[in-house]
Amino acid sequence: MHPWLWLLPALALLIPFFVMPLGILARNSVYRDDPTALMVPDFTFDNYVRMLTDSYYLDVFTNSLWIAFLVGIIALIVSYPFAYYVVRWARRSRKLLIWAIYMPLIVSVIVRVFGWIVITADSGLINNMLVSIGFVDQPLQILYAVGGMMIGLTHRYLPLMVLPLVNAISKIDPTLLTASTGLGAGRFRTFALVVLPLSLPGMVVGFQLVFAGVLSDYVLPNLMGTTRFRMLAPAIYDEAIGNVSWASAASMAVIMIIIVVVVLLITNLAFRRFAPWARTL
Repeated sequence: MHPWLWLLPALALLIPFFVMPLGILARNSVYRDDPTALMVPDFTFDNYVRMLTDSYYLDVFTNSLWIAFLVGIIALIVSYPFAYYVVRWARRSRKLLIWAIYMPLIVSVIVRVFGWIVITADSGLINNMLVSIGFVDQPLQILYAVGGMMIGLTHRYLPLMVLPLVNAISKIDPTLLTASTGLGAGRFRTFALVVLPLSLPGMVVGFQLVFAGVLSDYVLPNLMGTTRFRMLAPAIYDEAIGNVSWASAASMAVIMIIIVVVVLLITNLAFRRFAPWARTL
Protein backbone atom coordinates (compact mmCIF):
# COMPACT_ATOMS: atom_id res chain seq x y z
CA MET A 1 0.00 0.00 0.00
CA HIS A 2 1.36 3.43 -0.95
CA PRO A 3 1.90 5.70 2.10
CA TRP A 4 0.55 8.76 0.28
CA LEU A 5 -2.90 7.18 0.27
CA TRP A 6 -3.17 8.15 3.96
CA LEU A 7 -3.35 11.77 2.78
CA LEU A 8 -6.46 11.24 0.66
CA PRO A 9 -9.10 11.81 3.42
CA ALA A 10 -7.45 15.08 4.46
CA LEU A 11 -6.98 16.21 0.86
CA ALA A 12 -10.60 15.37 0.10
CA LEU A 13 -11.59 18.00 2.68
CA LEU A 14 -8.74 20.45 2.23
CA ILE A 15 -8.94 20.96 -1.54
CA PRO A 16 -12.70 21.55 -2.06
CA PHE A 17 -13.36 23.38 1.22
CA PHE A 18 -10.16 25.42 1.66
CA VAL A 19 -7.90 25.61 -1.38
CA MET A 20 -10.65 26.13 -3.95
CA PRO A 21 -12.50 28.84 -1.95
CA LEU A 22 -9.19 30.67 -1.48
CA GLY A 23 -8.59 30.48 -5.22
CA ILE A 24 -12.05 31.87 -5.94
CA LEU A 25 -11.47 34.64 -3.39
CA ALA A 26 -8.17 35.60 -5.02
CA ARG A 27 -9.83 35.58 -8.45
CA ASN A 28 -12.69 37.80 -7.27
CA SER A 29 -10.24 40.26 -5.72
CA VAL A 30 -8.90 41.25 -9.16
CA TYR A 31 -12.37 41.55 -10.68
CA ARG A 32 -14.12 44.90 -11.02
CA ASP A 33 -17.23 45.91 -9.08
CA ASP A 34 -20.23 46.93 -11.15
CA PRO A 35 -23.49 48.11 -9.50
CA THR A 36 -25.52 46.53 -12.29
CA ALA A 37 -23.71 43.19 -12.46
CA LEU A 38 -22.14 42.70 -9.00
CA MET A 39 -18.73 41.81 -10.48
CA VAL A 40 -17.24 42.08 -13.93
CA PRO A 41 -14.45 39.70 -14.95
CA ASP A 42 -11.24 41.66 -15.22
CA PHE A 43 -7.64 41.64 -14.06
CA THR A 44 -6.96 44.81 -12.15
CA PHE A 45 -5.22 45.72 -8.91
CA ASP A 46 -7.32 48.85 -8.42
CA ASN A 47 -9.11 47.22 -5.49
CA TYR A 48 -5.82 46.62 -3.67
CA VAL A 49 -4.58 50.13 -4.43
CA ARG A 50 -7.77 51.62 -2.99
CA MET A 51 -7.58 49.43 0.13
CA LEU A 52 -4.00 50.50 0.81
CA THR A 53 -4.45 54.22 0.07
CA ASP A 54 -7.95 55.14 1.24
CA SER A 55 -7.96 56.49 4.81
CA TYR A 56 -11.11 54.56 5.78
CA TYR A 57 -9.67 51.17 4.86
CA LEU A 58 -6.28 52.03 6.34
CA ASP A 59 -8.02 52.86 9.64
CA VAL A 60 -9.83 49.51 9.51
CA PHE A 61 -6.58 47.60 9.03
CA THR A 62 -4.76 49.65 11.67
CA ASN A 63 -7.55 49.18 14.22
CA SER A 64 -7.69 45.44 13.61
CA LEU A 65 -3.92 44.95 13.81
CA TRP A 66 -3.67 47.02 16.98
CA ILE A 67 -6.50 45.18 18.74
CA ALA A 68 -5.21 41.75 17.63
CA PHE A 69 -1.74 42.58 18.97
CA LEU A 70 -3.05 43.97 22.28
CA VAL A 71 -5.41 41.05 22.89
CA GLY A 72 -2.55 38.63 22.13
CA ILE A 73 -0.32 40.34 24.71
CA ILE A 74 -3.10 40.57 27.33
CA ALA A 75 -4.00 36.91 26.80
CA LEU A 76 -0.34 35.96 27.28
CA ILE A 77 -0.01 37.98 30.49
CA VAL A 78 -3.22 36.51 31.91
CA SER A 79 -2.62 32.94 30.74
CA TYR A 80 1.00 32.39 31.75
CA PRO A 81 0.52 32.42 35.55
CA PHE A 82 -2.51 30.17 35.17
CA ALA A 83 -0.68 27.70 32.92
CA TYR A 84 2.36 27.70 35.21
CA TYR A 85 0.18 26.99 38.23
CA VAL A 86 -1.63 24.17 36.42
CA VAL A 87 1.63 22.46 35.47
CA ARG A 88 3.79 23.07 38.56
CA TRP A 89 1.44 23.37 41.50
CA ALA A 90 -2.00 21.94 40.74
CA ARG A 91 -2.48 18.32 41.67
CA ARG A 92 -6.03 17.26 42.39
CA SER A 93 -7.46 20.41 40.80
CA ARG A 94 -5.51 20.04 37.54
CA LYS A 95 -8.25 18.21 35.65
CA LEU A 96 -10.85 20.67 36.92
CA LEU A 97 -8.78 23.66 35.79
CA ILE A 98 -8.14 22.15 32.36
CA TRP A 99 -11.84 21.42 32.07
CA ALA A 100 -12.58 25.06 32.95
CA ILE A 101 -10.38 26.13 30.03
CA TYR A 102 -12.05 23.73 27.60
CA MET A 103 -15.58 24.75 28.60
CA PRO A 104 -15.64 28.09 26.74
CA LEU A 105 -14.73 26.20 23.57
CA ILE A 106 -17.83 24.04 23.99
CA VAL A 107 -20.27 26.87 24.69
CA SER A 108 -21.57 28.77 21.68
CA VAL A 109 -19.89 32.12 21.10
CA ILE A 110 -23.31 33.78 20.86
CA VAL A 111 -24.19 32.53 24.36
CA ARG A 112 -20.91 33.89 25.71
CA VAL A 113 -21.44 37.24 24.00
CA PHE A 114 -24.88 37.66 25.53
CA GLY A 115 -23.38 36.75 28.91
CA TRP A 116 -20.80 39.51 28.51
CA ILE A 117 -23.52 41.92 27.39
CA VAL A 118 -25.36 41.29 30.66
CA ILE A 119 -22.16 41.79 32.66
CA THR A 120 -20.82 44.89 30.86
CA ALA A 121 -24.06 46.78 30.17
CA ASP A 122 -24.72 50.16 31.81
CA SER A 123 -26.94 48.39 34.33
CA GLY A 124 -24.82 45.24 34.33
CA LEU A 125 -22.87 43.51 37.07
CA ILE A 126 -19.63 45.50 36.70
CA ASN A 127 -21.24 48.93 36.66
CA ASN A 128 -23.64 48.10 39.49
CA MET A 129 -20.71 46.99 41.64
CA LEU A 130 -18.61 50.08 40.80
CA VAL A 131 -21.50 52.44 41.54
CA SER A 132 -22.49 50.65 44.76
CA ILE A 133 -18.99 50.92 46.24
CA GLY A 134 -18.73 54.55 45.19
CA PHE A 135 -15.88 54.04 42.75
CA VAL A 136 -17.80 55.91 40.03
CA ASP A 137 -20.80 58.24 40.11
CA GLN A 138 -22.34 57.00 36.89
CA PRO A 139 -21.99 53.79 34.84
CA LEU A 140 -18.91 53.43 32.68
CA GLN A 141 -19.24 52.94 28.94
CA ILE A 142 -17.97 49.35 28.66
CA LEU A 143 -20.44 47.72 26.31
CA TYR A 144 -20.37 48.92 22.68
CA ALA A 145 -16.90 50.35 23.27
CA VAL A 146 -13.37 49.23 22.48
CA GLY A 147 -12.73 48.18 26.08
CA GLY A 148 -15.75 45.90 26.30
CA MET A 149 -14.96 44.38 22.92
CA MET A 150 -11.40 43.61 24.06
CA ILE A 151 -12.72 41.94 27.22
CA GLY A 152 -14.93 39.67 25.12
CA LEU A 153 -12.15 38.91 22.63
CA THR A 154 -9.68 38.08 25.40
CA HIS A 155 -12.17 35.74 27.04
CA ARG A 156 -13.00 34.02 23.76
CA TYR A 157 -9.41 33.33 22.71
CA LEU A 158 -7.86 32.76 26.14
CA PRO A 159 -8.00 28.93 25.77
CA LEU A 160 -5.94 29.18 22.57
CA MET A 161 -3.18 30.77 24.65
CA VAL A 162 -3.46 28.63 27.77
CA LEU A 163 -3.34 25.23 26.10
CA PRO A 164 -0.06 25.77 24.16
CA LEU A 165 1.50 27.25 27.30
CA VAL A 166 0.47 24.26 29.39
CA ASN A 167 1.92 21.94 26.77
CA ALA A 168 5.20 23.88 26.56
CA ILE A 169 5.70 24.25 30.31
CA SER A 170 4.90 20.58 30.94
CA LYS A 171 7.72 19.58 28.53
CA ILE A 172 10.38 21.35 30.63
CA ASP A 173 12.53 18.72 32.35
CA PRO A 174 12.20 19.16 36.16
CA THR A 175 15.85 18.17 36.55
CA LEU A 176 16.80 21.45 34.85
CA LEU A 177 15.05 23.36 37.63
CA THR A 178 16.78 21.23 40.24
CA ALA A 179 20.15 21.83 38.58
CA SER A 180 19.51 25.57 38.45
CA THR A 181 18.67 25.64 42.15
CA GLY A 182 21.72 23.50 42.95
CA LEU A 183 23.95 26.00 41.15
CA GLY A 184 22.74 28.78 43.41
CA ALA A 185 19.92 30.35 41.40
CA GLY A 186 16.82 31.37 43.33
CA ARG A 187 13.26 30.80 42.23
CA PHE A 188 12.97 34.07 40.36
CA ARG A 189 16.30 33.62 38.59
CA THR A 190 15.44 30.03 37.68
CA PHE A 191 12.10 31.15 36.30
CA ALA A 192 13.62 34.02 34.30
CA LEU A 193 16.60 32.11 32.88
CA VAL A 194 15.22 28.56 32.55
CA VAL A 195 11.42 28.31 32.61
CA LEU A 196 10.60 31.43 30.59
CA PRO A 197 13.02 30.78 27.70
CA LEU A 198 12.05 27.11 27.44
CA SER A 199 8.35 27.98 27.35
CA LEU A 200 8.81 30.32 24.36
CA PRO A 201 7.35 27.79 21.88
CA GLY A 202 4.02 27.87 23.72
CA MET A 203 4.11 31.65 23.91
CA VAL A 204 4.76 32.01 20.18
CA VAL A 205 2.11 29.47 19.15
CA GLY A 206 -0.45 30.94 21.55
CA PHE A 207 0.16 34.49 20.29
CA GLN A 208 -0.15 33.35 16.67
CA LEU A 209 -3.46 31.60 17.33
CA VAL A 210 -4.92 34.52 19.27
CA PHE A 211 -3.70 37.11 16.76
CA ALA A 212 -5.17 35.24 13.78
CA GLY A 213 -8.45 34.60 15.61
CA VAL A 214 -8.95 38.21 16.73
CA LEU A 215 -8.04 39.62 13.32
CA SER A 216 -10.71 37.53 11.61
CA ASP A 217 -13.39 37.69 14.33
CA TYR A 218 -16.79 38.93 13.21
CA VAL A 219 -19.21 38.17 16.04
CA LEU A 220 -17.64 40.00 18.98
CA PRO A 221 -16.71 43.25 17.17
CA ASN A 222 -20.20 43.29 15.67
CA LEU A 223 -22.12 42.61 18.91
CA MET A 224 -19.87 44.25 21.52
CA GLY A 225 -17.90 46.81 19.52
CA THR A 226 -18.74 50.21 18.12
CA THR A 227 -19.17 51.51 14.58
CA ARG A 228 -16.81 54.37 15.49
CA PHE A 229 -13.98 51.82 15.68
CA ARG A 230 -14.34 49.53 12.69
CA MET A 231 -12.78 46.08 12.69
CA LEU A 232 -11.78 44.08 9.63
CA ALA A 233 -14.28 41.21 9.54
CA PRO A 234 -17.41 43.39 10.01
CA ALA A 235 -15.99 45.83 7.45
CA ILE A 236 -15.59 43.01 4.93
CA TYR A 237 -19.19 41.93 5.57
CA ASP A 238 -20.49 45.48 5.15
CA GLU A 239 -18.49 45.87 1.94
CA ALA A 240 -19.97 42.70 0.45
CA ILE A 241 -23.55 42.91 1.74
CA GLY A 242 -24.13 46.58 2.45
CA ASN A 243 -22.23 48.11 -0.46
CA VAL A 244 -22.62 45.06 -2.74
CA SER A 245 -18.92 45.37 -3.60
CA TRP A 246 -17.86 41.76 -3.72
CA ALA A 247 -14.55 42.39 -5.47
CA SER A 248 -13.55 44.99 -2.87
CA ALA A 249 -14.58 42.66 -0.07
CA ALA A 250 -12.54 39.87 -1.63
CA SER A 251 -9.45 42.09 -1.84
CA MET A 252 -9.87 43.04 1.84
CA ALA A 253 -10.11 39.37 2.75
CA VAL A 254 -7.00 38.52 0.73
CA ILE A 255 -5.06 41.32 2.44
CA MET A 256 -6.20 39.98 5.81
CA ILE A 257 -4.93 36.50 4.93
CA ILE A 258 -1.62 37.97 3.74
CA ILE A 259 -1.28 39.88 7.03
CA VAL A 260 -1.81 36.70 9.04
CA VAL A 261 0.73 34.81 6.92
CA VAL A 262 3.29 37.62 7.26
CA VAL A 263 2.85 37.77 11.04
CA LEU A 264 3.23 33.98 11.29
CA LEU A 265 6.42 34.11 9.20
CA ILE A 266 7.88 37.01 11.18
CA THR A 267 7.20 35.40 14.57
CA ASN A 268 8.58 32.05 13.38
CA LEU A 269 11.73 33.65 11.99
CA ALA A 270 12.21 35.71 15.14
CA PHE A 271 11.72 32.59 17.23
CA ARG A 272 14.32 30.67 15.24
CA ARG A 273 16.72 33.62 15.34
CA PHE A 274 16.50 34.56 19.01
CA ALA A 275 15.56 31.20 20.59
CA PRO A 276 17.48 28.49 18.70
CA TRP A 277 17.65 26.35 21.84
CA ALA A 278 13.87 25.83 21.80
CA ARG A 279 13.47 24.52 18.24
CA THR A 280 13.29 20.88 19.28
CA LEU A 281 11.02 21.36 22.30
